[in-house]
Amino acid sequence: MWGNNELNRIFNYEKNQPIGEVWLYSSLDGCETVLYGKNSQKEYGHATELFPKFPLLLKLIATSSWLSIQLHPDDTMAKQLENEPWGKSEAWYFLKDKGQIKVSNNNKYILQAFDDNRWDDVLESYEMNKFDSIFIPAGTVHTLGPNSLLLEIQQSSDLTYRLYDWGRPREIHVDKSKKVLNNIHTSYSISRKTEGLCTKYFSFSRFANQNKKGFGVYVNLKSYETIVLPEEINYNFQGEFVEFKLNENGWKSLL
Repeated sequence: MWGNNELNRIFNYEKNQPIGEVWLYSSLDGCETVLYGKNSQKEYGHATELFPKFPLLLKLIATSSWLSIQLHPDDTMAKQLENEPWGKSEAWYFLKDKGQIKVSNNNKYILQAFDDNRWDDVLESYEMNKFDSIFIPAGTVHTLGPNSLLLEIQQSSDLTYRLYDWGRPREIHVDKSKKVLNNIHTSYSISRKTEGLCTKYFSFSRFANQNKKGFGVYVNLKSYETIVLPEEINYNFQGEFVEFKLNENGWKSLL
């Protein structure tokens, strides 16, 4: 629907249908990552069996058109609306120039847009270049545009409420979106040419040719090979990587 053949090329996936996203690490029920030894290729098990206290979801995303205008509930609203243990705050880290986003925390005008459909008037547009990032806390209305290639790190949740979908025949979640907008007031944050970001739920940092000590998840920026480094294990990384870690401050009452 909005995928880009760039991911087909990266992963040698020879199908006509463009891929929109690849889940590099997932602890989401039913879509868990299976982990193998880097050299031995021995299967060790599923993500939650081995690392039950790492509830993060990591994706590589490429786009050819606009995604739906959407938001996600926070921990409190996820429990109230869906009986889920936590919500979905996320961050995007752009890997090439001229990506596009639209975003807003102006809840008053967003609520009005449900009636007049003037979404372009209430959303703020940005061009995102290589190594720019945006933190999108739960409750932030956002959409990702064409020509974007990025890493997404998020709380391990599949809760998404669509406000508008450009005429595509998919469900729009008006009531739940309005409940979130009436109960969450927050602010997004954009960083330009950054090497990393730290939030209360997770952090990421870009590095090259360094020795690292687990626990962490590491993505090679050339091949997108993803390495999970267990706690207290040291590994010498050659090349450019992004390191993803859990920040326990945001999870104290959740895990």
